[in-house]
Amino acid sequence: MKYVNWADGQPILDDFQRLNWLLKQDEYTADRKREIGALIDKYRLTDRAAKHDQLVLREIRGKLWTQHNDGTRTWKAKGSGDFLGWADLAREPIDDRAIQNVARVIAEVAADIQVLVEIEDRIVLQTFHDQILKLELDRLGKSPYQHVLLMDGNDPRGIDVALLSRIPVLSMKSNVHLRGASGGPLFPRDCAVFSFEAANGQELVIFANHFSSQGSDRDGKRRREQAEAVRQLAEDALKHTARVIVAGDLNESPQRGNLSALLTHPELKDAMAMDAYPERTTFPGTYKTGAKSNKLDYLLLSKSLQRQVQAVGVERRGYKCTKWTPFDTVVDERSEASDHHCVWVDIDL
Repeated sequence: MKYVNWADGQPILDDFQRLNWLLKQDEYTADRKREIGALIDKYRLTDRAAKHDQLVLREIRGKLWTQHNDGTRTWKAKGSGDFLGWADLAREPIDDRAIQNVARVIAEVAADIQVLVEIEDRIVLQTFHDQILKLELDRLGKSPYQHVLLMDGNDPRGIDVALLSRIPVLSMKSNVHLRGASGGPLFPRDCAVFSFEAANGQELVIFANHFSSQGSDRDGKRRREQAEAVRQLAEDALKHTARVIVAGDLNESPQRGNLSALLTHPELKDAMAMDAYPERTTFPGTYKTGAKSNKLDYLLLSKSLQRQVQAVGVERRGYKCTKWTPFDTVVDERSEASDHHCVWVDIDL
């Protein structure tokens, strides 16, 4: 699927489909063995020295054949009952203008601790950091991230919450096991908890969230339940440290009331509601045009941290809008970094 012309990639996809169909058959007849062998040889799938940039053979249990020095083979597998394996499409890093702009947004903000959502897995995030983000950071004279962390969440699509940090992480904890009123997972992704040692040995705790979407939770009932649970988790953390941040895409504007458990908590305050945020009346939102109803993303700070805030801002230039000037590399919807904007806060720890 990486090829410019469909005709170049289609034969590979056809071979991919055919080989997997053959490997799943109960009986490997003589004709099927010949075809399996021919396809595996065509892509050198059993040659460990070959560059497998199209197909990869996953061999989990059993062997198809024994390979002899003279090039002949003795088949061992009589069918799929003797061999558990399949062909995969090879992956390569995506060099795409939208992903480049994601890196540009993160590099421009260059937060020492960056919470991320909708990340496929840790290896993908590490690859993004090493091959794309680091180049943007280098260009701006900023340091890379030593800590690239992610725990798999509950979403079967693999859109997880993650963390980039220059500050050492003392611990990380998942809350995927918590159950909601329906009996299913409380958090659609996770409420991941990261602990850091800040100045004077005081612990900093960050809760990284991605609440249920408005498409799947139209009345906000699940988001309300998630907000109440995160409030309790934050209160538990506040019993042993005064430095707590609740961060992430909560997928809900304050006006609807479903986040009231968090937004009315006497210990927590959204950074964008503070005097340090200069655009709280002109651009109160974090999604698309930044309108009041488009406030979906939050950095909720405990009182101890509120007193140490130096500045608050929102990096919006990764989204194309006539209300501000986007990056010169963001020219249309296809090249946007995201329709959510990056909220940041500068805290003197």
